[in-house]
Amino acid sequence: MRNQGQRAAFFDLDNTLIDGSSIYYFVRGMTKSGEIKNRDIFRFAWDNYRFRKSREESSSNMAYATKRILDFARGRSHSTISELCEEIVHDFLPKKLFPQMKERIEEHQSIGHHTWIVSASPIEIASVVARKLGMTGAIATTGEVVDGHYTGNLPGGAMHGINKANAVRSLASANTYDLNNSFAYSDSVNDLPLLVSVGNPFIVNPNKALKVIATKNEWPVLVA
Repeated sequence: MRNQGQRAAFFDLDNTLIDGSSIYYFVRGMTKSGEIKNRDIFRFAWDNYRFRKSREESSSNMAYATKRILDFARGRSHSTISELCEEIVHDFLPKKLFPQMKERIEEHQSIGHHTWIVSASPIEIASVVARKLGMTGAIATTGEVVDGHYTGNLPGGAMHGINKANAVRSLASANTYDLNNSFAYSDSVNDLPLLVSVGNPFIVNPNKALKVIATKNEWPVLVA
C-alpha cells in the first residue's frame, strides 16, 4: 500500500474562522489610523452587515472591496501597511475568532497536520492571523509590490472561487500534500471548488443553499 503524504487542513477566514468580514475590520482599522477617510467605511460596514446576515459573499461586493483596497494601497509602503495590519489583527482577532474553530486548528496541529488560511482577504491580514494562530501559513489576495510600494495592480486576481482550489493544488504539489486525505473548512458556496478538491470537506455556519449541498453530499456541518 502506498504511504500517505503529509495531510493538511485549509480554512477560509471570513465567517469560518472569524465572525464577519476581515476586509471590513481592515478598513475600520485603517480609518482609526487616519489612513482612510471616515466616509469610506460606511459602504464597507453595510456590506459587512449583509455578509453576516446572508452568509454569502456577493461577487459585486467582492469586486468593490478589492478595487477600493487596491486604489487605497497604490503608492503606499508595503512595510507601513504590514505594520498597521499587525495592529488591526491584534484588535479584532481575540473578539471575533470562533473558539470552536480555534480548537479545530489546534486539533489538526496536535496530530501533525499542516494548517493554512485560504482567503479572499488581503494577504497582509490573513498572514498575521495565521501567524498568531500558529498556523503553517496563508494564501490570500496579494497586491503587486514594486520597490517596496504597492502598484494598485492585482496580477493573480482575487483569491476567490476557483483560484482557491488552484492555489491549494499548487501548494499540495510543492509540499507533497495528500489532498484525498486532507481537510477544508468554509461557509461559502463560492468555495465549492476548494471543498471538492479535498477528501474531507467541512461546512461551517452555512446559509440555506450551502446547507442543502452539504446534506446532499453528506458533508459534516459545524455551527461555530
